[in-house]
Amino acid sequence: MKRFLVPGFLACAATLALAQEPGRVMTLTRTVKTFSELENQLDDARRSHDETALGKLLAANFEQRNGTAPAAPTPRADWLAQKSAPKSDISQMAVHEYGNVAVVSFADAAQHAFIVDVWNKTDDHYALSVRYLSAASGAPQRQPENPAK
Repeated sequence: MKRFLVPGFLACAATLALAQEPGRVMTLTRTVKTFSELENQLDDARRSHDETALGKLLAANFEQRNGTAPAAPTPRADWLAQKSAPKSDISQMAVHEYGNVAVVSFADAAQHAFIVDVWNKTDDHYALSVRYLSAASGAPQRQPENPAK
């Protein structure tokens, strides 16, 4: 399986086809484009300490849960007070929508992490409710062979 990375993840606004393995093409969907924009807005707002933008993008009860300390979530205020991480380098995003909830997963090479964000839609916008963060190892994991192929 080939890995792909699109700098800023928004290299094009239309359809972007990326070969992942022979005979299979991954397409940048409208939903992935929407959430990559939201993730980049969140990253920019956090790095620039833009309270107004963060107020819109983060739910009041936001928390981050880390794979290394799952029983000790980081509340919103503490997360905002942390020193900013390097600019996100997002790749391999997937989005699963469940009504007003979207579960967004992606790799962030800048943080050497795999992240799962849960976004809730209220009225006309999404707000991030919870972030699950786990350190990613340097070696890509092999996917099991699909016997149905």
